[in-house]
Amino acid sequence: MYFLDRLINSYIFNFNSENVLSNIKVSIITVVRNGEKTIKDTIESVLSQTYSDIEYILIDGCSTDKTVEIINGYEKQISNFISEPDEGIYDALNKGILRASGDVVAILHSDDKFCNTHVCSDMIKHMDKTKAEFCFSDMVIVDNFSGKILRYYMASYFRRWMFRIGWMPPHPTCFIKRSLFDEFGMYSTDYKIAGDFDLLVRFFYGRKIRWSYLDQITIKMSGDGISNSGWRSKRLIFNEISRSLKSNGIWSLSIFQLIRYIIRMLEIIIKPKKGGCG
Repeated sequence: MYFLDRLINSYIFNFNSENVLSNIKVSIITVVRNGEKTIKDTIESVLSQTYSDIEYILIDGCSTDKTVEIINGYEKQISNFISEPDEGIYDALNKGILRASGDVVAILHSDDKFCNTHVCSDMIKHMDKTKAEFCFSDMVIVDNFSGKILRYYMASYFRRWMFRIGWMPPHPTCFIKRSLFDEFGMYSTDYKIAGDFDLLVRFFYGRKIRWSYLDQITIKMSGDGISNSGWRSKRLIFNEISRSLKSNGIWSLSIFQLIRYIIRMLEIIIKPKKGGCG
């Protein structure tokens, strides 16, 4: 009888846990412009998720290639799709957030993918377990052609003070309670590259938010992203990070950002133990 009682109690616990999680709606937002080479994989990465309550929102910035044609092929599986001019990536993301009806918002860029089919389930379970408003994990940045891991973006050592050196949790891995956007606002369109950094600074320094880290690689990111390419982009993000810290009243020195590049070098050297992204 003891083992039967344990089996029944375990079933009831798991059943109730799944019911609680099924009440948490997740809005996933993808913004794209001329992404015909990668958008199909991104969409299918979202549609393959086993989590039961996902709202998928796609914002296109008037693509001139076959992006819209590819998206239309998934018309019945996408919750909300618009194609119209925007003022950049952060303006497009804000359009997605305004259309989101979920309790939790996640951003999946148009050339990124979830690492497996249960990322959403794992993140939501962890948020529910830790009562977090903001949850993040690890990701890998890969070469588009070879699939080789270029950088292992580890987040386990994150501390709030690290914003002062320009380091933040990997933005594409973040699952964010919608209420944080309502409280602190959306992405600032004053930035071309560091709008995500500025948003997270407002979250973490606006008050003591409840955050948690999931020890798992959840995102495979393309190495061709705008903030990853060229010295001009590095100079721009350097300046924008300094501007964000100053505008949010956070003391720092620009030279502190050099520490961020030391961390990045370590992320290039260190490789995931299990190959990175299943």
